Amino acid sequence: MPIILRILLFISSFLSFLFVTRRLKKSEVKLHDTTFWIILSVVFVLLSLFPGIVIRLAGLIGIQSPINLVFLIIIFCLLAHCFIQSLRFSALEDKFERFVEEDALREQNKHDDMPSDKKH
Repeated sequence: MPIILRILLFISSFLSFLFVTRRLKKSEVKLHDTTFWIILSVVFVLLSLFPGIVIRLAGLIGIQSPINLVFLIIIFCLLAHCFIQSLRFSALEDKFERFVEEDALREQNKHDDMPSDKKH
């Protein structure tokens, strides 16, 4: 892997690690949400410091250029994270729909329990 790409990978990974940890310290984001980004940053810092890992792994898999393997790893990790976020979003959407339905039923019951002279 060319030295310029290793340096770029190290700097961008290290800066993203600092950014995420700073946001975590300021309580702007939950630990659960930052764990993925912290681990990903650490992995890419290690890959930039020890390019032999990527070179050997690329050779084992049959990928000609180690940087292509790095890009493949990035794409895979982001797609996996996107899928996990979609699952979380769907679960929240379901909870919200149930909450709205329960609230509508409570309002309907409250309206039905009113004396007939107070109903609109």
